[in-house]
Amino acid sequence: MFRRVVLLVCATTAFSTARAGAQTLSAPDEVVIYVHKDLKDTDFVEGLVCELSRVLAIPVRSDTSELPLFRGYLATQTQLDVDKVKGPFDQATVEPGSRVFRYLILPYDLKSTGLNYVFSSTSLDGPPVAIMSTIRLIPRESGLSRKRVSDITGDRVYKLMLKSVALLAGLRGEGCIMKFPRNLPELDEKPAEFCPADRAALVAAHVLKDKPFGACNTVAMAIR
Repeated sequence: MFRRVVLLVCATTAFSTARAGAQTLSAPDEVVIYVHKDLKDTDFVEGLVCELSRVLAIPVRSDTSELPLFRGYLATQTQLDVDKVKGPFDQATVEPGSRVFRYLILPYDLKSTGLNYVFSSTSLDGPPVAIMSTIRLIPRESGLSRKRVSDITGDRVYKLMLKSVALLAGLRGEGCIMKFPRNLPELDEKPAEFCPADRAALVAAHVLKDKPFGACNTVAMAIR
């Protein structure tokens, strides 16, 4: 029985490694995080860029977005339709001749077809863009310091964005950081790391560094 279990585990691991290795992954030239002008709580952005720069083998920087948001982009009275925002955001930030993964961070709630809300949405077909919202990610518990609020928010965005970078690079997985969080507790509970086979594939594609490098002034991240 023990031999059978070991063989099954080895076969499963080998299948996962082969599946990750079979995917064609492509690193971008750069990752740019566009912070919308309406977002006021931006303390987390500097730490987010630093944390991503520690692990990604590609340059990461932030910029400001002046993208106008029209009533026609609404899916409900209080939620933006992510698919209606992606097109205008892509047109406003596209850089012909370069491959840049672009992220728009908004302070407004987001909705996608079939879901009550989403923390973020990444284009799997089309331009390499993603839309993210902080409205459900900012901790609301009383007594938290400004830095603690910034760190927790940054850690949550970090998990979402690192998964999105992998998706835009071509990785398809469901384990570890690639898990889909249905709510905030699931987002907090899932690891901030890739599964070994996925990580190896991303390192080979020059998306991830072989080893994280540097240190950032953040305290909330429990697992790196």
